[in-house]
Amino acid sequence: MAASIDRRSHSLYTQRMKQADIPVIYQDHHLLIVNKPAGLVIHPTYKHADGTMWDSILSYLAEQGSDDWQPADLPDKPQWSGAPEHIQQMLREQQRAKQWQEEGLLPRPCLLHRIDKDTSGIVALARTERARRHVIRQFHDHSIIKRYLAVVRRGSPEWTQPRAEFNVTIKEGSDQQTAATAGLLVANGVRYVLDGPLRRDPFDRRRCIIGPDGQSAMTTVSTLAVKGEYALLEARPITGRTHQIRAHLAAAGYAIVGDQTYALPAEKGTPAAGLQRQFLHAYSLELRSYPHNERRVFVASLADDLVEWLQAYFPEGLEAMADWVKASNGQLSCL
Repeated sequence: MAASIDRRSHSLYTQRMKQADIPVIYQDHHLLIVNKPAGLVIHPTYKHADGTMWDSILSYLAEQGSDDWQPADLPDKPQWSGAPEHIQQMLREQQRAKQWQEEGLLPRPCLLHRIDKDTSGIVALARTERARRHVIRQFHDHSIIKRYLAVVRRGSPEWTQPRAEFNVTIKEGSDQQTAATAGLLVANGVRYVLDGPLRRDPFDRRRCIIGPDGQSAMTTVSTLAVKGEYALLEARPITGRTHQIRAHLAAAGYAIVGDQTYALPAEKGTPAAGLQRQFLHAYSLELRSYPHNERRVFVASLADDLVEWLQAYFPEGLEAMADWVKASNGQLSCL
């Protein structure tokens, strides 16, 4: 069965969060999916104690209050039949309490994954314990599909070069062949696999490198359009390491445009200087929803600042995105 599509423009649940103007893409009793703006920290830290996406979500849900969900009236279990009535009543109450614990709204939603401060796009939260476990299992078995859109530019700082084995392969169906790093990402329609362990840089723990003792990390990348030294990519992280897409692309020699950490400084007057943040957007999230285990695709339209940059410097990218959506056979919604 094909995955159902949840378009931001067609969702009955689309609203705006007041504090940080966070669009809600989808909301039901079990799941909350939002489109995080760039520049917003996801969760409070010692550096960002408030004013985060988390604060806005808690405020938004507090204003909504509880929904009208109630536990289903379940039949008594056969093994209870011989018990005294007061024992049966106790067992019914315990059964109902467990339903509230498993299926009732959590005191606070559970953040299921994260994206960087200067990355925009989809973030999912579980609102019930059963939904949390259901989605977390999918992250663990890598059955969730996360699609990002990125624009990269040839070149990256010397410190981003791999310090451990970094395999770059071209994937063609079920076959893979080794690809030279030189000239990577310039062939339209080619899917690459970037495979190299990631760890914090011992010289600057704010960034990550491919290095010894790193955690295994794999990213697939497809080239959608190329213009000069720039390329528009679809990136899918198979694993979920910190800065994974940014670090892998920089290690391959193509840092994300506008990235203040992993890219070379942009020269004044160049297209790269026209972005105030990294061109990285979490475009879609495909998972099996709870409780019906239905395959669904949630989509966050490309952020306005990124659309404007493409219009100004890379209009071929917008055309390629339209073709990419059409080639997806309806699996993704339009921009």
